Amino acid sequence: MNTFKAMLKTVVMVSLMSFGIEVYAFGIGEDAMETESLRITLNDDGSGYIQGKMCDECKLLTVAISAKTKAFDQVTEVPLEQAADRLGKPATIFINLEHTEVTRIAW
Repeated sequence: MNTFKAMLKTVVMVSLMSFGIEVYAFGIGEDAMETESLRITLNDDGSGYIQGKMCDECKLLTVAISAKTKAFDQVTEVPLEQAADRLGKPATIFINLEHTEVTRIAW
């Protein structure tokens, strides 16, 4: 029964994430950082980093981007390169807290 619950939980989380929905309730260990001015560096291989703050008083964080990082314009997934075109514009950054890596960038 525990295996079935774990599989069901995974299917639900993946389904929700594919629509760009936050899934805090399932314990993914993800947090979000909203920025008015996206600071992003993206290399040709899809790696790079984003800099931002979790709050106004918080220190500046640098979080890694990988080729697995997804980008969304509203709810439509777009190529990660389009996120680099958002330099200096508002965006929401979703971070996997366990791996300290950007999972999604949305605007």
